[in-house]
Amino acid sequence: MEVYLIRHGIAGDRNDYPTDEERPLTDKGKSKTRKVAQRLKTLGLQFDLILTSPLRRAQQTATILQEVGLSPTVEEFAPLTTRATLL
Repeated sequence: MEVYLIRHGIAGDRNDYPTDEERPLTDKGKSKTRKVAQRLKTLGLQFDLILTSPLRRAQQTATILQEVGLSPTVEEFAPLTTRATLL
């Protein structure tokens, strides 16, 4: 099994949103994420599953990866939130 960790793209400014969880990707963040996703696809990567935190920007990043064709499945996994612990 191989595991890849991909951080979300560039997000909106913290001061512009009531909570950190609501911050979306900026247009630049979406564009750069799409470029990275396309490059990963060009390298022949294919994921069985993409797990994403409930954070808006993380979900948007996962959706872009899915749209490029890196994985047929995206699932939310709450333990990936910023305040969660996995162990």
